[in-house]
Amino acid sequence: MMDIRQIHSRNRFVPVLLALAVLLASGPCLARDAAHTADLLVSADRVDRAKGLAELEEQGQDIMPGLSRALQSGGLATRRGAAIGLSLMPVPGLSVEPLVLGLSDDDQVVRSLCAHGLGKIGKQAAPRTAQLLTHSDNRVRVGAALALSKMGADAVPALIAMLDLQDPDVTARAAWLLGILGRDALPAVPALIRALETDDMRVLHVVAETIDVIGPDPAMAYFELTMLGHDRTNCPATRIGGNAAFTLVKLLARPGTPLANIALYTLARMGPVAEPALRQILSTGNESQRTAAALLMTGIDPKLARTLPEDLRRTLSGALKNQ
Repeated sequence: MMDIRQIHSRNRFVPVLLALAVLLASGPCLARDAAHTADLLVSADRVDRAKGLAELEEQGQDIMPGLSRALQSGGLATRRGAAIGLSLMPVPGLSVEPLVLGLSDDDQVVRSLCAHGLGKIGKQAAPRTAQLLTHSDNRVRVGAALALSKMGADAVPALIAMLDLQDPDVTARAAWLLGILGRDALPAVPALIRALETDDMRVLHVVAETIDVIGPDPAMAYFELTMLGHDRTNCPATRIGGNAAFTLVKLLARPGTPLANIALYTLARMGPVAEPALRQILSTGNESQRTAAALLMTGIDPKLARTLPEDLRRTLSGALKNQ
């Protein structure tokens, strides 16, 4: 026979057990409700779509776990609707991870909807989305690029972080996306100029083209170019040295472009300290680089013209006669 203490002790657990029973019983129901709502969101019937939006608004953030499960394991229409629903959550930042996972879906429409959802979330989704530029699956990388392109200026800090990884492929992807953002990407110009310090000419061309598309102030670009190869924490801002020259001469392979013109001007201002880099490009560069280097060397010291290769002396003398 129980005494009053035993009865009281057992009764304490009744509310807890009842709550657990309700949760266990409602779990599948909630999942079914989320899938039903997702289906309504992509219905061909306008009235059904309105019902889906009403259900989404009524359940609010509580429906998110069910939509996340539906995005991963539902049928095609359900996955598409779940992607839309997750993009419309009251606290959209909480939907970043399920939408990121959705970028690997087999269906292109699902991937596109997830990418647009991440783009709509913006700043909160940018760091996680930018990391996907390193993903091994090209479909995921394409989805991430689409999402980042929709974020505008919100994506810039995350893309700058990708430039700092110093992975050539990732640098090229991040730079290309910054170019798409245009003037919104102006804060990325210093990092892009640092990214010019690469032996991969393909990456250099992509980065240089991005800088030209963004169109920074020439004075700012000139300053950043002069600082290449220096420890910026200890180097005086007015110092111009030859450390940058070996990167600048590579830009001469893009004659007539804004950044190449600034590089040419910067090398001319450097004077004699640029000579080692200019001499190196005389033997390794393409025709445009070699001609520009020869002109710069004669500007540093006219006597250096006698030390130029024969073909360049003929080129320079012909150019001078035609002036």
